Amino acid sequence: MQALNGVILSCMAESSDRSPVLAVVLAFIIMVAVAATIYLFNHHKLTDLSVSKVDIFAPHTEFKASQGGSVQMLGESAQAEDDLYVVTHINITNKWKQRIFISGWSATVMFADGSTLDSTLVAKSELPRLEQIFPQITSLATDPIGDGDELDPGVTKTGSIVLLFPNVTQDQWNKKRSAVLNIDLHEHVSQTVKLP
Repeated sequence: MQALNGVILSCMAESSDRSPVLAVVLAFIIMVAVAATIYLFNHHKLTDLSVSKVDIFAPHTEFKASQGGSVQMLGESAQAEDDLYVVTHINITNKWKQRIFISGWSATVMFADGSTLDSTLVAKSELPRLEQIFPQITSLATDPIGDGDELDPGVTKTGSIVLLFPNVTQDQWNKKRSAVLNIDLHEHVSQTVKLP
């Protein structure tokens, strides 16, 4: 009986000695798996993104004082507005092994004085209305890229994105320090490229 107890105690001692080794090996395997996942999904770029050219459309719009009708607005003066439309022509290639979806875009400009401004999104569906107001933009915004456009593996999509910077002049744009475009991809990290 005493011999049997000794065998049980020695087996328990051996199994408790193996537990820390097993735990260390399992922790190492898990750390390697996590590091490999992070490397595969974050280290490599999902796309090749480049800007082939940028067209600038900077309308100066004047609104005259309200007149006519049954109400006269005394003291109301004419107003003016300067807006800057930056039509960015891009090439985007899906380097990943699965289809990816464009889910939007944005841009940020840093002006000469160090201040920054984010663009307003001009969706593909809004372009017909914008072209009615400003027919000149029709020839600039060719092959517009839209929210939800798909990119199959290895495929390159070429098209334009319209960015609106309200109350900005072309002179301010020309004197900017920098500008970047961010393309948002559904369930992936957004892709960034500098604007000329």
